[in-house]
Amino acid sequence: MEKIREFKSRVDTNVITVGTRYVNHEHTACYVLEGWKSCMAGSKEAEIVPELRVCMMRVFDKDKYSCWDEEMKTFVREHEIRKIYFAGVNTGCCVLNSALDCYNDLVDCAVIEDLCGSTSGAEEHEAALTVLRSCIAPGRVITSSRAYEEIVV
Repeated sequence: MEKIREFKSRVDTNVITVGTRYVNHEHTACYVLEGWKSCMAGSKEAEIVPELRVCMMRVFDKDKYSCWDEEMKTFVREHEIRKIYFAGVNTGCCVLNSALDCYNDLVDCAVIEDLCGSTSGAEEHEAALTVLRSCIAPGRVITSSRAYEEIVV
């Protein structure tokens, strides 16, 4: 969290930053197929921590791993966003699915590897990065230093 906030404070204030939060309910795959009952609507688990929320222009709710839905696509189009940088929690599910969906729609994107992590541990995080390098190309899995250089140039 601290690394993401620090990164955001270094980049141009004109950079649009949005957040997503997974909101579980009785009709999600996680609930129905896994019996997972965390991150339910209205719970503290489903909220973005205030330290990050303050630097976000908008927060999108989602009930699937990927944030790449019609609402997000419309937002990207309306704000003429040319490249999307993904950072966040659960590299192997939410970040991976979002980046793959975005990439499959021919949108320029990258995953900032040192601004992602997994609640399942470092091994799961690294495995997801390996899959991402294979699927969206090694040059799209980048460090925050490289992202900073791309953004401010």
